[in-house]
Amino acid sequence: MFRLYPSPAEVEAPHTIYDDITFPPPPPGRPYTWINMVATLDGRVTLGRGRIRTPLGSKLDRVLMSRLRFHADAVLQGAGTVRDAGYFPRVPDDLRARRRAAGRQEHPVPVVITASCELPLEAPFFAQAPRRALVLTTARAARDRVEAARAVADVVVLGEERVELAEAMAYLRQERGVAYLLSEGGPSLNYSLFAEGLADELFLTVAPRIGGYRADLTAVDGPAVLEPMPELEPVSLHMHERELFLRYRRVGGPGRGGR
Repeated sequence: MFRLYPSPAEVEAPHTIYDDITFPPPPPGRPYTWINMVATLDGRVTLGRGRIRTPLGSKLDRVLMSRLRFHADAVLQGAGTVRDAGYFPRVPDDLRARRRAAGRQEHPVPVVITASCELPLEAPFFAQAPRRALVLTTARAARDRVEAARAVADVVVLGEERVELAEAMAYLRQERGVAYLLSEGGPSLNYSLFAEGLADELFLTVAPRIGGYRADLTAVDGPAVLEPMPELEPVSLHMHERELFLRYRRVGGPGRGGR
């Protein structure tokens, strides 16, 4: 691996590039939030609208994805991501030991946002979870689905027709003590986070592939152009073999002090 920015250098242990990074302090009333995604060179994060299951990124990308969770108090996923993947967002063994030594839980709290509460409750995300998940849902969700979810997760209603993200962020910070939040998608959730000014950073792996299908989703995918368009600046850029690992921070976001 080669670091391109901020200072060019060879990297001997590529899987550790995010182990000791720092984040600014959280802004008032909500967690400091970063998004992690992988996309093709033409910006696609799905292939065939999810019908093609070939991983976009390399094994290193998947390792770095799990290691970024080390810094998070909670990992956020949209309902679509939980339905498609269904895995519990674990932290690797060596970093779990570091969390224990720091007096933290081994794994972040898994959080899923869903308006309908239609979730695969038998999936590993819930059924094999080493700690109880948190489901944020709405008043319109069917009562039987809410009760079924309560058997395997904590369930909180935040909103009538849709989960109000600003309210969800305030709840996570004030009621759950979440200071640092990692979002693992999907694209619609990422769009809402940027649209409401709640996303502070983007970690993006660029896979050296072309999808080409116009109906596939991008990392941030919504119904209209974001206005004003969020501007981001590079924090670090790495290249491993043919793959790029980018970290960008929102311009005008929370302060730059380290964690």
